Amino acid sequence: MVFRQAIQAPASRCQHWTTPAQTRHIGQTGFFTTEADMKHLSLFSALLGLAAVPAMAAPHTTPSAETSTQIQTNFPTATFMGTWTVRAEVPPFTVAGNKALGPAARLLVTVPEIYAVNIGESRFSLSRKSGSVWSGTEHDTTMTMTLVSPNAGKILITNTNGHKVEVPLYRNDP
Repeated sequence: MVFRQAIQAPASRCQHWTTPAQTRHIGQTGFFTTEADMKHLSLFSALLGLAAVPAMAAPHTTPSAETSTQIQTNFPTATFMGTWTVRAEVPPFTVAGNKALGPAARLLVTVPEIYAVNIGESRFSLSRKSGSVWSGTEHDTTMTMTLVSPNAGKILITNTNGHKVEVPLYRNDP
């Protein structure tokens, strides 16, 4: 008999935490919440709305043309030198520089065979146009090399007959 009494739980522990009058049924999901939960939910949503108001009230500013030119990076000539490729399967573009400084500085670009056949030129001599752009023309074909970061850039090859080739590049130095 003593054993049975120890197993049975007292009546107060078997009662529900909330009475049916304190709960609400939400939809057909079988999810019940108390009045206190609903109050906390409404307070939380009100606070969230108030937190977003200052962000929405801030004036929208657009960067001016002067700001965008100041942001443009000035890469040294050595950053452009090396091998640059699109993918591992494609032979790389090779970029070398001469020893001259200032306006006489040139980048010498060797174009891979698969591109040289299509554009008609295999070598270009580029001069600096800005801090991140070098450009040069051989016969009727113009090559422009632009760096986006020290390890990424693009080459744009245009011809006077309207043909254009744009190649995204990534550093391929070992």
